[in-house]
Amino acid sequence: MKAVRILLVLLVTFSLFSATPTFAAEKTIDQYYIDDVDHGHGAYEQFERFLYADIIDGYEQTEVYEEDGEEYEYTSILLKPENNITRAQFTKILVNAMNLTNGEIKKTFPDVNSSAWYYNYVQIASSKGIITGKEDGTFKPNDKITRAQMAAMIYRAFKETVDFSTTGKTFKDVTQKNYAYESVVKTAGVGIVNGYGDEFKPNNFAKRSHAVLMIDRALHLESGTAEDELSVIQTVNRNVTEELSLYSEQQNLEALEALYRETTMGYYLAFSLDGQGQLDDPEYSFDSMTMEQVGEHSSTIVSLNKRFAEVKVDNLKVHVTVSESDMYFEMTMDISGTAYLKKTEGGNWKIYNLVYDEEYDENTLTAAMAGN
Repeated sequence: MKAVRILLVLLVTFSLFSATPTFAAEKTIDQYYIDDVDHGHGAYEQFERFLYADIIDGYEQTEVYEEDGEEYEYTSILLKPENNITRAQFTKILVNAMNLTNGEIKKTFPDVNSSAWYYNYVQIASSKGIITGKEDGTFKPNDKITRAQMAAMIYRAFKETVDFSTTGKTFKDVTQKNYAYESVVKTAGVGIVNGYGDEFKPNNFAKRSHAVLMIDRALHLESGTAEDELSVIQTVNRNVTEELSLYSEQQNLEALEALYRETTMGYYLAFSLDGQGQLDDPEYSFDSMTMEQVGEHSSTIVSLNKRFAEVKVDNLKVHVTVSESDMYFEMTMDISGTAYLKKTEGGNWKIYNLVYDEEYDENTLTAAMAGN
């Protein structure tokens, strides 16, 4: 039924809440489909957050399948959680997660060529004092990073924004003679790193899941400000009111795209633009459509730190009316949900994901329209 297809597209496009990654080329929605980390994985939430907020990219894979005699391509992303991670890869994730830019002090490394993909990330981390290199002056970008090296980099990166005054847990295999002793003790004290009983295993190579978990824990220990609270709520409410208004104005797609690019990022930018492209398809054209908010919604901060925020949007009800020459229907939808935001390098808050409280599928929509 054409009306059902229209509403399904509206649900895809009606993001409420979408910014182009600062340093990365614009991605498509396919580049956010995680293929090798299921919801039961201990780091799924962190991996999803980092991928959706463009902190990590993952490894793109494309598969070809046949259906009804036609060949189709399916693209998804591998995050390889159990793989070891190199020093260069960890540096990139840390720099991206913290929105770091070059500082004044820079150290060059003979084994970090200016043409290498990781060059800028190493330069930035070096200028911030996060990396110091090896005793021979090299950085060894392609070496697997150890747990001790990772703890040391995290401690240096967050020591100005996280309170490390809590007395940390000590480990029998990390003595005071170890260069990473303070870093391990301090990060363990606030729960950023964990050991194996009374051992830390400092020289073990870290996994990609370890890196994401540790950085995410540190990020959520940074404090947000009253100014951040105001900006976060303004961003969410702007999306709610302006998107509804633009839909009511004969689907001003150009203005909608501008809104998405100004107020959202990563996964939700790709998601919104993908849905908007479907509205441009003649298959989904119709004579008229209105979308009007019913009552007033509320936006409440669930959690907020220096770089991430979670906002609950309640009582967001929209009355939708669609008409064509051969049909007419109307329905009221509750599209309340939770918006997830990240602060960008420029200091603006952008929404990278939205999870609705209620899921609508084709059967639900068909039943709803049949009752109108």
